Parts: sequence; structure tokens; C-alpha cells
Amino acid sequence: MSLLNKLFGNRNQSSKDFTKNTALVQRNTTAVQKSKPMLMVHPDIQKLLWIADGESKNYVPTVSNKTTFKVNGLSFTISFSSTEEPSLIYMRLPISDISGSVERPPYFPTYSGLTSEQRGMYWKLLANPYDDSIDIGYVFILYYGLERYLMTDKYEETIDLILKLRDVHQNKSFQSYTANAVILTCLQRQRADIVQKFMDSLDKEYEFNFSPNLFLLCKYALGLNLTGNEIMRMAKAFEFTNNNYLKKYPELFLETLLGNIKAIYGLESISWDKLITASEFNKLPLKETTIYANVSIMDKSIKVPSLLDSFKFKKKVYDLLEKTHEDVKKKLSEMRKSGEKIDEKKQASSGEKAKEVLSFDAAQEKTLLNSYYESRENSLEQHFASIALQDFYYKYRSLGQEYIDKCASFCKDDISKLPEIQKVYVEDEKAKILSYQWLTAEEKQTEILGIKPFFANIPAFKRLAIIYEKEKDYDKAISICNAAIEFYSSGDMQAAVSEFFERKKKLINKNSQHN
Repeated sequence: MSLLNKLFGNRNQSSKDFTKNTALVQRNTTAVQKSKPMLMVHPDIQKLLWIADGESKNYVPTVSNKTTFKVNGLSFTISFSSTEEPSLIYMRLPISDISGSVERPPYFPTYSGLTSEQRGMYWKLLANPYDDSIDIGYVFILYYGLERYLMTDKYEETIDLILKLRDVHQNKSFQSYTANAVILTCLQRQRADIVQKFMDSLDKEYEFNFSPNLFLLCKYALGLNLTGNEIMRMAKAFEFTNNNYLKKYPELFLETLLGNIKAIYGLESISWDKLITASEFNKLPLKETTIYANVSIMDKSIKVPSLLDSFKFKKKVYDLLEKTHEDVKKKLSEMRKSGEKIDEKKQASSGEKAKEVLSFDAAQEKTLLNSYYESRENSLEQHFASIALQDFYYKYRSLGQEYIDKCASFCKDDISKLPEIQKVYVEDEKAKILSYQWLTAEEKQTEILGIKPFFANIPAFKRLAIIYEKEKDYDKAISICNAAIEFYSSGDMQAAVSEFFERKKKLINKNSQHN
């Protein structure tokens, strides 16, 4: 039985029941009536609107409803509440012509809750849904209805429309919701061809704002190899933060990465059987992933296997990125010695990236802290949660010393827990091997003896050294370098050892000049 069957059950049966059990009755209609000159609707969306009254009525509310797909202990549930579909258009409600500015709609807007002027603005969007000057709140009203259409037999044309909308509306939340819903629909419908269409549509940086785990799960489920471009795009998801060369020399980095993939895996993309075994996949924890924005859908999140919780899988990709980084470093050095011209990627027309105006995200801080404290029972999981917090606080360093101090605090905490992390990693690996029923007792003992301690790039070393250096506390920065050298030497990570030896030399020189 395929993974998709395990997740969602038989395709034909589930699709039939899924469409039948949704909390609505969809009638066959043509375009929205145009009794007023202003009620013009773009051809792309004429058959993808929900109408409450009039000649084009196609929506009849029912009681709350739930559809569940269960196979082998995994389940996927969508529940509709009795709450009214937020995009539902009432043709009898007043609509005003737009004159001057119109107040943006509230959060979680509904068509019926708009003022007459706001409805006029919404109909302007319906006339041209690709107008990116219209407030994103109106786009979300349209999108709420599209989420419901994803659950009908019109899902394919709905996805086509969503991909076109994603191409012009850059809002992060919109990009995330739309991508996650499209990916999940492809999984439920088992449509690898539409997944490929979605992947081909990702030609802009902002379009990659969605759940990396869900994307990876989709590729795994449909047997689609992992590519070099995707690995580079999701480098952060694999805890790879040393991305200087990746950003400055993306073409050289990709060329080198593809060469390494081919040398290791035989092709310029990686098949999943080389990254994670079926047994390892079956042991993955299930994690909540937000999918839907529509307030009438009760189950806005679903639980899916978390590929990014597989340490072995993450480490294989991380090591690939780390090797590529070192190879690019050597290539650049050779190019400089030979006098060859090196072109950096230009981030803006001036050659400098525009500075982002930062506003502290308290909601994200709360989420990251919750993740950190919830993982306190497993120091290895908490290590990765700590890295996310270090990155988060360091991002806001320009807003005040308190954020630098918080970043430094989590760096120090992470470093102090490295012995415990190594211990937990070894114990986890032992437990996994002992659970393998296909191994004999002797084979298990051999495997256990071959377990190596956890060694990987620890971002806290570098970040803390930089913080102390900028504060001109060179003694502390040198001490951090010594700790890094000791750690990386134990793991025979010579490239990292050399990096911190060089950093230490520069710090000693600066310290002598400072004193």
C-alpha cells in the first residue's frame, strides 16, 4: 500500500466521499448575473464563486459536517462548521461605486460584513483578481471560497487559478496558505502532475514561503527526487546557516552541489530511498501543519509525518551543503590566485541589498519559545529549537542590546548542553537499533558498537564569537574559539577547526592592539 493510501485511503473512494460530504450543495451555474454594469467578473473566476441568492445561487448551507480518511492509524480530517462561508456573495446587499480611498477590510473578513464601499472594492478585485494594488484582505475573501472549491471536483481548475494568484500577490500569509493547501490537495488526489506544475510555478523568491516539511513530504509521497535547487532553497530547514557563498555565488554553488550529488548518489537529484528508509519514515512523529484560512473549516491544521525530525535525513543533506560550501571556498581561492574574474550575485541595482525595516514579531517569539520549552525532555530536539531562537533574536540586534543579550544567552545555553546532546543522540541510536526486529542480537551489538557521537556544525560557537568580538570582549571571544576547536577536533571536523584557528589568530591580534 502506498504512502498516499496510508495517509488518505483509496483515491477513488475518498475523492467521491470527500466531494459528497462537504457542507454545501454546489449547483451547476454559469457566470454571475450582471444586472449592474459594475458587476463584471474575470473569466478565470466566474465559475469559482459562491453565490447565496439570485439566479446564480449555488450554495445551500447544511449542518456541521466531518469527513475523515483513516488508514493504518493515520488520519486526515476536514470538518465544516455551521459557520457561514465567508466568501459567500449576497447579490441583494448594497454596493457603492469607489470614490477616493476605501478602508481596508478587518482580519478574517466576510463579504457580508463589508461596507457598501468595501464591496465595491471587492467587485473591482473580481473584475481583475491579478491587480496587486488591491488590499490583500479582499484577496483573502476570494481565496476562502477557493479553499472550499479545492474540496470539490473543480479542484484542478481551482489550483490553476491559485497558482496565477500566487504569482502576483506577495503577502507572506497568502503565499503560505495557498501553497500548503495546493500541496495537500495534490497529496489527497494523488496528482504528481499537478505537483510538478506547482513546482514549475515557483520562479520568484516570495513563492517559496510555505511549510518545507509538507513540501518534502509531497515529494517523498509521490516518488519525486530531491533536486539541488530545492536543497539550496531549503538550506535553513536543514540547519545550514553558513550561507555566505550560497547567496553570493548561487550559480557556482549549484554547479558544485550538483556535482557532489552526482558523485555521491549517481544522479543530479536524490531518490528518497537514499535519504530515509521505510522503517525510519514509519517512526517519524506527527506534527500539526496549518493548511486552511477559511473560518468555516474547523480543522485548519492536520498532523503529518515530520521528515525534518529525522536526524539522519537532515544530517545527510546538511553534510552535502557543508561539503559544497568548502568546495566552493576552495574554488574561489583558486580563481582569485589565477586572476579569474568572480561575479557576485547582485542583490539590487546599486549592488547592495535594501535594508529591511524591522518590527519585532512578538507572536513568532512566543511560538519559538513554546517550541523550545516543549522540547526540554529531549536535548537534541531542544538544540534545534535553540538554533531557531538564536537566529530570531540576532535578526533584531539593531533594535536594542536586549536582543543581542537574549541571542547570546541561548548560544551559551546550547554550547553548555553539547555533552548531554551527544549522550541523548547515542542513546536514541541504541534504542532504534534494539527495536530492529530483523537484526540478530549479535548484529544489533555490532551496530551499537559502531555508533559515533553527535558531531555537526554548531552555529552558537560562531555567533557568540562574533557578538563578543563586536563588543570588543576579545578574551571571551578567544575562549569561545578554544571551545569550538576542542569540540570540532573531537569530531575530526578539520575544516571547522581551521576556521576557528584563523578566527582565534585574528582575535589575538586585535586584542594585543586593543590593549
